[in-house]
Amino acid sequence: MDAAGIILADNMANLSRELTTRRTLAAVPFGAKYRQIDFSLSNMVNSGINNVGIIMSQHYDSVMHHVQSGAVWDLDRKLAGLRYLPPLAAPGSSMSNGSRTESLRSNLIYISELKEKYLVLCGSGYVGNIDFTAMLDHHIGSNADITCFFSNNVANQTPLYKRMGLVTDSDGRIRSFDASQQEAMNCELAMSTCVIKREFLFELIDWLESALKTGTPQGVLQQMFTEMNIYAHITDELVIYLEDLCTYLAGNLALLDYDVRKQLFHAPSGPVITKTKDSTGTRYSETANVSNSLIADGAVIEGEVRNSVIFRGARIKKHAVVENCVIMQDSTVGEGAHLNYAILDKEVLINDGRMLSGYLTHPFYCKRNERI
Repeated sequence: MDAAGIILADNMANLSRELTTRRTLAAVPFGAKYRQIDFSLSNMVNSGINNVGIIMSQHYDSVMHHVQSGAVWDLDRKLAGLRYLPPLAAPGSSMSNGSRTESLRSNLIYISELKEKYLVLCGSGYVGNIDFTAMLDHHIGSNADITCFFSNNVANQTPLYKRMGLVTDSDGRIRSFDASQQEAMNCELAMSTCVIKREFLFELIDWLESALKTGTPQGVLQQMFTEMNIYAHITDELVIYLEDLCTYLAGNLALLDYDVRKQLFHAPSGPVITKTKDSTGTRYSETANVSNSLIADGAVIEGEVRNSVIFRGARIKKHAVVENCVIMQDSTVGEGAHLNYAILDKEVLINDGRMLSGYLTHPFYCKRNERI
């Protein structure tokens, strides 16, 4: 595949501040044993992309600790392979207000030295098993300047979910879109992923920086649709959009559906790869009662778990009830505690007898290392 990949491991979207206080979005845990970046890396490797750069952001140590050399994805190579790219390294750039355009400009030397003709730019605000080969073929066949990935198969639509009205020509060229057009005939969800010719990216960055000096982001976007050939690659590939606590909880709970798991982890494009951890098997005591839940290895279940996702090393003690929850790594729920629609970050301790309850549209969140 004549394309290199760049993963934007940033927090520059409408994200949950709680989940990204101590980690970048790409490193947010998902699905009992994965990180969000596992899906981006797996999609690229499964599509034949073996030259991948990760543009870092604040708290990027979490990504580096998880991905390391990229050996798990066969990216620890002498030629090509994995490359960590510094955040906003250009003179005068600022970590506090840098945009994605500035992040890309900071790494133009790296991009200019790539041998591949095309770039696949991938955001971190979703997980999915995506065939980038099909998107590149679409891009080349339509002679597009930019081809954007869209999906009409979103697994975690919540009551607050808003769809994006997309207006295209018959050949797929985008003319406009409007987030307020929720009932539009052709409503899809943009996933901040696109294919672009590498040389055109240099022109695009200059054009964007000039246009944004006098225009609003929405106006500049509409101007792009008018002046450039921007096409939509619309697929039925299942995706889970992760931008806040509500969609994060709904996205994890969506995995309890067998059909969702099958589409996400057993797609024809290939497996989702993650770092292997040598953990013991999940231990269920004689008092355990589990139904419709996804539980990782290394967990200890002594209480009742219903409709929940439990990560490695978590412990649910006797007489505790956990339902509709996400319990991250090494967290503990004490005896007799009752949790409903809650998200526990890593290494949280819920003491005996506590009762915590939220709702799908407003989950109860416990930050990392919190004690309640």
